[in-house]
Amino acid sequence: MTANPVEALARRVIEAQGPISLAALMRLANAGLPESYYQSQQPFGSGGDFVTAPEISQMFGELLALAIADQWQRMGAPLPVDVVELGPGRGVLMADALRTWQRAAPGFYAGLRVTMIEASPALSQAQAERLKGHGHRVAWQPDLPARAAPLFLLANEFFDALPIQQFLRVEDGWRERLIAWDDARGFHDALGPLVAAEGLPEGEVWEHSPDSLDWAARIGERLALQGGLALIVDYDNRPGQTSLRGISRHRRAAPLEGLGQVDLSAGVDFAALAAAAVAAGAKAHGPVGQGAYLRALGIEARHAGLVARATPAQKRELDTALYRLTDAAAMGESFRVLALTGPDDPVPAGFEA
Repeated sequence: MTANPVEALARRVIEAQGPISLAALMRLANAGLPESYYQSQQPFGSGGDFVTAPEISQMFGELLALAIADQWQRMGAPLPVDVVELGPGRGVLMADALRTWQRAAPGFYAGLRVTMIEASPALSQAQAERLKGHGHRVAWQPDLPARAAPLFLLANEFFDALPIQQFLRVEDGWRERLIAWDDARGFHDALGPLVAAEGLPEGEVWEHSPDSLDWAARIGERLALQGGLALIVDYDNRPGQTSLRGISRHRRAAPLEGLGQVDLSAGVDFAALAAAAVAAGAKAHGPVGQGAYLRALGIEARHAGLVARATPAQKRELDTALYRLTDAAAMGESFRVLALTGPDDPVPAGFEA
């Protein structure tokens, strides 16, 4: 079978330099080529590979937007403000948030500038089309804006797509999981040299994401200087176990098969993110389960309000959405919410003791 462009490049790299890290393979598969997953696919929604919380219901984006507006008010309503979304998908979350701020927090809306940080040209175009009614307020750039203003940041299922390294406990100590290739076995696991075990956690697997820690540190540094609120929502990981997964058409897929055509992601180490942000001067709150967080923000009241004017079919959709977003058997526990603030900012809604 002819290899796709991503697989072909990965093979050439391995043939030239030997086995590569899992992080290098994920970076190549997800974003390293025009044919890589997030550059060439439309992964979101029922017709894609997975559905994210904003795609399930408007309630998700509305409540996060209200939590941000509440934090802004309790900070004294400073203006102007920077609103940033990392990995905005099709722009659904930001569209819901902007609509909510227009209606419920017009002062916040009037003074904001939105920065969308997106690696995919196709998704950037979809976001621009969805948000075109907000005009000059929305811009796209590769990094956090540099101006001196409070930062309000959303990152929903962004960190799980960032590359990870995996270290495995074997008979003689800890070794990094590498990816090799040959004609007989295709892409397969290999082991790197022994690494120092000092500071490594208990368990059989340790996952480390330098890119994630770099983002957390930069967000923390900005919050330490200007204040604000970052809300990070993502899959939790299970320390000591592998969390790497492939997703295709809403089903689990073999991670090393169909590189560039399968979503490669991993659980998020929230403790490590929080530590990186705190070391940069921010304050961390949580993480808490997504279900508990949304209930604390009032999702049940919002659901009741929408149901009151819904058709029977719409009511069924709303009931299903509430279950999927909050129930422990769905996304309510496996997804966690971490808040980062400036060191002197109030405790954000949903994280009060």
